Amino acid sequence: MTLRLPYYGAVRQLLAAAVVGSAALLVAGCSTGSHGTGPTIKTTSQASVTPSVSASASTGPVSLPALPAPSTSGQLRVRLREAYPVQSNAFLGVIAAEAPDGSVFTAFATMQSGTPVAPAGTTVYVVDDDNPVAVAEHPSIPVTALAADDTYLYVGGGNEIIEYARATGSIARTLTLAQPVRLMAVSDGELWAVLGGVGGAGRVVEISPGSGTVTTVGTDTANVFDLAAGPLGLYYVESGGATIVRINPNGTRLQAATNQTVNQQLSSPAAIQAISVIGGQLFVTHIAGQGDDSSSQTYNATTLAGPMTNAPGTAGSNQAVGTLAGPLDSSAPVASACPGENCVGRFNLATGALTDAVRYPQSTHLGPLLGPYPAVVVFPASGHVYLERIG
Repeated sequence: MTLRLPYYGAVRQLLAAAVVGSAALLVAGCSTGSHGTGPTIKTTSQASVTPSVSASASTGPVSLPALPAPSTSGQLRVRLREAYPVQSNAFLGVIAAEAPDGSVFTAFATMQSGTPVAPAGTTVYVVDDDNPVAVAEHPSIPVTALAADDTYLYVGGGNEIIEYARATGSIARTLTLAQPVRLMAVSDGELWAVLGGVGGAGRVVEISPGSGTVTTVGTDTANVFDLAAGPLGLYYVESGGATIVRINPNGTRLQAATNQTVNQQLSSPAAIQAISVIGGQLFVTHIAGQGDDSSSQTYNATTLAGPMTNAPGTAGSNQAVGTLAGPLDSSAPVASACPGENCVGRFNLATGALTDAVRYPQSTHLGPLLGPYPAVVVFPASGHVYLERIG
């Protein structure tokens, strides 16, 4: 899944005007003490601009040293911190994706109608293994979405998707599509993209990275702001929130009722979104009203039966992702998990509780939370934006 905004991403359809300002990535950095202590934190003050391992002169999938496995219980800590050669400012957005091997790709962008868009020629950065930040690519298209697997880095923007071979850094192919790329997700050798504007019918296409074959598998992506992908395929919730859709790897569809009701007057047709696949469960959020009555639910990822759980939350929380440390969530200061602070912690799918958290001052702005190796993009008030790996 491509993550494109900080924690406000789930409510940008409700607070479009506010999101532009809220996605302003603000204020003072956090102290090392609040992150936990110990010799495991590696910090760099200046990012490298040398080619990354993802652009090495080999063929086939990239082979990188395995990252240390994050702990599955107990207090979370910052294991590594790497600085980008990018200064925080009030109008900065970020587009980010993590490959299965833990390589994190990011592009920094300006906000356009509440969505970050990076201009053609922008730098796409990568953090491979425990190496410093490096330059991955300079795509010739505007960047609106990123995705990555062990073989390819996918850059989407305009009416094109560029597939870069991670082993060589070269362009494997460029795909020209019928509509602009809005979202992308990749899993188990399949790439999916949502095309077209938020308000229109749009379409979802399935792409075979090896051949570049593009197949339209849905035309029901209006008001789809988030995608979830897993071994069984791609998941999203249709406009209005009544129906969950799974696109299987062979292009067939499975649909099921969400068994939830959306108050169209207080919420919006985009109130329910598929966020992530966590183990055998599909995790969705329901942003009600202005966010104060929000909740999260889980469904059986195989049958789509549910909801199996129903947990309370507020806007800025309940954006859980599946990681090797278990389900994690990043929470905003307005949420009850870490009142007055931002935090990243272990997430209980049944109750919505957040525990063992890494805490950040309220003034620090957190960007996307990534997996499978937990990582978060952090925006201080001054100085460089940085990536933290959590374990």
